[in-house]
Amino acid sequence: MVEKFRRNGYIADMNQADVVRRYLHEPRDVDFRDTGFPLVTISREMGTGAHALGRHLIMRLAEYADPDLRSGWDLFDQKLCALIAQNKSLDADYDTLVNEKYRAGGSLHRMLYEMLIGTPQEYRIQKKIEEVVRLLARLGKVVIIGRGGFQLARHMPGAIHLRLVAPMEYRVKAVMEHDGLPEEEAARKIRKTDEERTRFLKSHHNCDIRDPANFDIVWNMDRFRVPEIVHATAELVRLRLQHLRETKAIHAS
Repeated sequence: MVEKFRRNGYIADMNQADVVRRYLHEPRDVDFRDTGFPLVTISREMGTGAHALGRHLIMRLAEYADPDLRSGWDLFDQKLCALIAQNKSLDADYDTLVNEKYRAGGSLHRMLYEMLIGTPQEYRIQKKIEEVVRLLARLGKVVIIGRGGFQLARHMPGAIHLRLVAPMEYRVKAVMEHDGLPEEEAARKIRKTDEERTRFLKSHHNCDIRDPANFDIVWNMDRFRVPEIVHATAELVRLRLQHLRETKAIHAS
């Protein structure tokens, strides 16, 4: 997507990542109204292949003739972390963000940081992530992996919220293959990550991530093939875009 922003008397064409960079550098430079375009959020249990599914969805949308489906879409997973890591005031590097280490709490680094700065580092990082996710949702034409996106964009008419789940056996096998871990260690990693994500959503958003009512569709990855899920989701995006046009909810020029 390319959006137009007026600044100092000129129009700059910027994609979603460009807008986020500008916003992180100087929020007052970014002035726009919601585009109204669709977006997809993907919440997931560990080991369900959300990142790969997101990439395939972007590629599937590119096959449509409609220009608002074919072009301008982008995936924000690790990319979101890379953008936020550029904000030096947060003192959070890419590895800390992508592995959600800032949520761990109790570390010596965090305690020293809070003693010197006075504001909990976890709070500042999380608030910045939420700001960026909301900004991306307002821009539209994005697929957002995790980061509480389904909660942050829950009231947006163009948002489609997916949840990926699978039996433990399926997920252990996937993590063993992806991370090169033995079975027992893979299972421990999955349980720890699932527990941390569940606890985080409850404490920050008062939300039970296990409640299917929080999502539009819950996909069991052991029951459906990725191409089936991608095709169905792309069609949902197409229909949502059609509805948004009919109700004159699209505001982008």
